[in-house]
Amino acid sequence: MANNLITLTHEQYYQGPDGTNGQLSGDDKQYGNYQFMKVDDIINDVLATYCGPDKMLEATRKTDVRYHAYRAMQELSFDTFRSTKAMEIEIPPSLMMALPHDYVGYTKITWKDSSGIEHTLFPAIVTSNPSAYLQGSSYELTFDNTTKEALEASDSDTWTDYKANTNNTTSTVNNEYDDTDAFEFNQGAAFGLEPKYMNKNGSFYIDYLRGRIHFSGDCAGRVITLKYISDGVAYLQSGVAADAGGVSWSTETNIEQDFIVHKFAQEAMIKWILYGCMQGRKQVDHNMLALLKKERFAETRKAKLRLSNVKLEEITQILRGKSKWIKH
Repeated sequence: MANNLITLTHEQYYQGPDGTNGQLSGDDKQYGNYQFMKVDDIINDVLATYCGPDKMLEATRKTDVRYHAYRAMQELSFDTFRSTKAMEIEIPPSLMMALPHDYVGYTKITWKDSSGIEHTLFPAIVTSNPSAYLQGSSYELTFDNTTKEALEASDSDTWTDYKANTNNTTSTVNNEYDDTDAFEFNQGAAFGLEPKYMNKNGSFYIDYLRGRIHFSGDCAGRVITLKYISDGVAYLQSGVAADAGGVSWSTETNIEQDFIVHKFAQEAMIKWILYGCMQGRKQVDHNMLALLKKERFAETRKAKLRLSNVKLEEITQILRGKSKWIKH
């Protein structure tokens, strides 16, 4: 987020730091950032407004305010902020991808066709990648001679068979824009089948133990987009660690000072901080605590409505199809 964005002239803002309007270097991170506030500024505002002498949170430390600010950012990221992020990769022959570093939960996984249209992949709820223990000729478990722990295979037979099977694709992949089921061209010939298994787009399942997403065999080589929810606090400090090459993360831009929150949710975040700090005090005014809890709920609801950004024209366009059959 650009520093002192409001002090830039129109030329400085639109042309960008390199004077190319963000066309050459792609340095366009400042565009649209007036809608956000830095979390560090909100923390300082709370300290100045509520934590001074004879105020609601008198003698509350900055570390307490910062902790509850981060907790507020996490909670608001789950269902209030526009917090869905997207990651696009090409599926390798291993048919696996690692979960993003700031992954909390997925909202949608798709693959794109040659026209750039996204097709939804559905989870494979009838398979998994269990821990596969190595066994001897008599089916007894084998153990490590040093640690005496049971030995495990890198991948289970279940996963090996799943990625080798492409039978879940019942027709050749085409670029249909309506993303219909596999039996679109076989009308009347699919009696008794379960709709949750009738999908030609491929499938996936998430191995949370190993932090990987596994894809079916027909997804090899496809470009996959993972849309997921982040809690907004993936990096809490600069210089977190050094990787194997000795390169520090100190140049990472997503550090504490750069956390941002939308201005529509600013008041909601303040109420979350006030309620958390008040709840942690030794001498608690329960009437004030109850009031802050109600205000926190009301401001969160208001922020959610503001950020939903529903447009009347878009709703009207959707409702023009109200006379059609409801079909999922």
